[in-house]
Amino acid sequence: MRDALALTWTEHRRTTGLCAGLDLELVVIRAKNRGALRYLFASVRTIALLLRRRPDVLLVPNPSLVLATLAILLRPILRYRLVVDAHNEAVVPFIHQQCWLRRVSRWVVSKADLTIVSNRLLAAAVEEQGGRPFTLPDRIPEPPIASVGMASVGKLQGAFNAVLISTFAPDEPVLGVLEAVRGTSIDLYVTGDCCKLGPSTRQNVPRNVHLTGFLPEAEYWKLLRSADAIVDLTLMENCLVCGAYEALALGKPMLLSNNRASVEFFGDSALYTDNAPDDIRRMLGQVQSEHGRLVRGAAVKRAELVVSWAARAADLTDRLREWQGARPE
Repeated sequence: MRDALALTWTEHRRTTGLCAGLDLELVVIRAKNRGALRYLFASVRTIALLLRRRPDVLLVPNPSLVLATLAILLRPILRYRLVVDAHNEAVVPFIHQQCWLRRVSRWVVSKADLTIVSNRLLAAAVEEQGGRPFTLPDRIPEPPIASVGMASVGKLQGAFNAVLISTFAPDEPVLGVLEAVRGTSIDLYVTGDCCKLGPSTRQNVPRNVHLTGFLPEAEYWKLLRSADAIVDLTLMENCLVCGAYEALALGKPMLLSNNRASVEFFGDSALYTDNAPDDIRRMLGQVQSEHGRLVRGAAVKRAELVVSWAARAADLTDRLREWQGARPE
């Protein structure tokens, strides 16, 4: 898209998929510093880029709240239309619930020209905060083509192998999943930086749990492709987790958290749990017994979402093109 630009400080699969689907140039500004210096460095580079490029339309993800706030403050000077691709935390904060952060989050929602969210329940929250929502879920990713030369994560050991997609964030009930598989015949592979678990917890994980650590992209996809089922859970309300789209991309059965948005969106292509260990254990058993049906359901849902995403993306593209060449007063 001419005279439109997407800008991020952190690569995220949702952002890259969105920009690829919209044919929108994405610039990633990386800062090696940490803390306040990282934000200062990234802000200076962002301002310099926008002064040089002068886009008619700017798209930024939120998080980062700092980047979104900066984009709001620069808009009257550079006179672009601002689109914010808002994750759950940007609309209904769960991890960062300080009053001032919640106020800033609502202010960003109310000031953006358009706020993209993944589902209709978040769209209703955006409207309640005075924003203008556009509903667009994540794009189904394209896994790398499997090849003999692809990096190996090792042979999966169990008769039934499940992968828990994790970043060990506060909204993820990881310990509940570890407890749920204790003593079962399921081998569970847990992705993400396991150093975020305390040393005592790492020493006491069940014998059938394998902590993979952070995996490079090729190894990560190979692990998912080798799994019998994929688990991605969250305590956030109305959150459509990235791992669910990855599971659909590979046609894998999946166990998700029983929130309203997930049930409405993924329907019978998944099974759902209330995140308690006993229920997770019960539902993992059901994933095993309904494996064939879930594989078929994932294929149907994937095909459906590819078509519906393209239609919604076309609507969004038309709206953004209306703003090109027509800077706000």
